[in-house]
Amino acid sequence: MSLNRISSNALFEANIGQLLRRQAELIATQDTLASGRRVNRAADDPLAAGAATALDRALAELDRFALNANVLANRLNLQESTLAQAGEALQRVRELTLQAANAPLSSSDRASLARELRQLRAGLLALANSTDAAGRHLFGGTQDDRPPFVDGPGGVAYVGDQGQRRIEVAPALALQDAEPGSEVWMRVPTGDGRVRATADAGNLGSGLLGSFGVVDAAAWAATGHAAFQVAFTSPTAWEIRDAAGLPLLPPQTGSYTPGASIAFQGLQLVLNGEPVAGDVFRIEPAPRQDLFRTLDALATALEVPATTVLERSRQQNAIFEALAAIASAQDHFVDLRAAGGARLAGIDEAAALREANNVTLRTTLSGLRDVNMAEAASRLAQQGAALDAAQLSFQRVASLSLFNYLR
Repeated sequence: MSLNRISSNALFEANIGQLLRRQAELIATQDTLASGRRVNRAADDPLAAGAATALDRALAELDRFALNANVLANRLNLQESTLAQAGEALQRVRELTLQAANAPLSSSDRASLARELRQLRAGLLALANSTDAAGRHLFGGTQDDRPPFVDGPGGVAYVGDQGQRRIEVAPALALQDAEPGSEVWMRVPTGDGRVRATADAGNLGSGLLGSFGVVDAAAWAATGHAAFQVAFTSPTAWEIRDAAGLPLLPPQTGSYTPGASIAFQGLQLVLNGEPVAGDVFRIEPAPRQDLFRTLDALATALEVPATTVLERSRQQNAIFEALAAIASAQDHFVDLRAAGGARLAGIDEAAALREANNVTLRTTLSGLRDVNMAEAASRLAQQGAALDAAQLSFQRVASLSLFNYLR
């Protein structure tokens, strides 16, 4: 059996090492209490630190979603406001058009109405070129860095695109941005939204358009939603022709009575006035056209003097066609506002989803990284007592020396 001598130097180094370890533990606990976090460095708990980093990224992504939602909400609210103003302008257009249909008005009176219509058109064009707070054009699609609508001699042209951004506002949830201008202003329903009735430009009688529409959807669908003509073979007789002007087989004919409904192929048309042989009235699937063209056609019709019965009849038919188109345009804007409102509701739902995810992620993150204050305070007291004991022990050991026995 061998004996190992423990030198005084070794005792000193061992006790100093113990004191330093106790101090390091105490300082680490103090740092934990000061920061409120159990994991301040990856070395404190590598697994928890890695999971906390992933949760931090998820929380940052939620913040990005919230920023996206705020921008989208601002644009959709601006779209709602713009479409509401457009609806008010169209209501005024409708009032002017009804006023223009009043027979006692003179040509100069109608020309004055036309001037106001053109001013309203200019206002609608300005609305179509609206910008958001960042200066991006609201109705330009993805090409929103320039005015999407350009007015020229041939009418208004759309130079944006048909793109519509999808913006992420919550995990796995993206909502569409504002509508592209082509859908809002350039593809507006005419007629009653399903069919449109028009008078042929070459009509020589005083026949006037009245009510029209689909009365039997199945019968009209069986024709492939075809277009038809009501052609007058005499002032009191009509026949139904196809879009090319050929009589239907078997023939469909009838006697004309002003104000009576002419029904055929699931459609109906009411005419008034006194048509003559050769006059043609068309009824067809309602096309879509730009709103500005509708307003231009109406203003032009009002600017043309109507002194003869024929001119007055043509003007009245133009007014009737415009009235139907304006009513459909008003419905069109209401539908667009409803679609935008649904997306705004989706943003509110996304906010609730983000908040729920935020609470869950922060709770999980707190469990991984935050300190238990009661436990840490208790540990600090324990470590302080251990350090005090180690210091007293070191003082005792340091006083032990052979020279103390030789004195």
